Amino acid sequence: VGGTLYQLSKAGKLCVPAMNVNDSVTKQKFDNLYCCRESILDGLKRTTDVMFGGKQVVVCGYGEVGKGCCAALKALGAIVYITEIDPICALQACMDGFRVVKLCEIIRHVDVIITCTGNKNVVTRDQLDRMKNGSIVCNMGHSNTEIDVASLRTPELTWERVRSQVDHVIWPDGKRVILLAEGRLLNLSCSTVPTFVLSITATTQALALIELYNAPEGRYKQDVYLLPKKMDEYVASLHLATFDAHLTELSDEQAKYLGLNKNGPFKPNYYRYTHFNYYLLIIN
Repeated sequence: VGGTLYQLSKAGKLCVPAMNVNDSVTKQKFDNLYCCRESILDGLKRTTDVMFGGKQVVVCGYGEVGKGCCAALKALGAIVYITEIDPICALQACMDGFRVVKLCEIIRHVDVIITCTGNKNVVTRDQLDRMKNGSIVCNMGHSNTEIDVASLRTPELTWERVRSQVDHVIWPDGKRVILLAEGRLLNLSCSTVPTFVLSITATTQALALIELYNAPEGRYKQDVYLLPKKMDEYVASLHLATFDAHLTELSDEQAKYLGLNKNGPFKPNYYRYTHFNYYLLIIN
């Protein structure tokens, strides 16, 4: 979504100022990472009743959505592989204990393919032809373009609807590939989204609209902007009470030492709240 806005802006076709909420921290980390960490398992269990222990799973894309999916799958004993185009994300995957491969290297052996890239034609007809019988294909990315579903609607292939959102695509030799939600988003089609995460995302969107509406003339031009860091922090602070969390306050001396306002923002705009593999740090 954000990429499309930037393309319109670059081409001079964006008619109004736009706020890229999808790349805000409160959207990326909570909806994309933490929510997908739960909804990937929920969606797969509801539709296929698959057992994950020992299954070979390929996750295409190691962004925030991919990281959440991989953490959940690894915790249940799945053997997880990653495909990536970005060397930084690929290196993160390696350091988190995953093998980074090309899809063509492993396509014949995998049990599940999950796309999380936001791109198009990530899984093609040629690759689907080479998948083994009973393998599962689903999408957790931004749109329904990641799996080339249109290429499966041909006379030689038979579609069998086995339950809601679950199709068996049957090849002439009897091989079946299980396609979920016809390639649409698994987490929106086959699982529930926790209201807590919806609250975070909706609050972020609402604040972005309020900021654009109340901004003085000239502050925002016909371009794409990220939500100000102060607002991201405000969204997070509103949701801390759910966990009975209590923030530590900076002293005047500490704030001066760090060059910060005591009330935030506490990080520069370029700070991305790096993924740390969910380790719990206990500080005495």
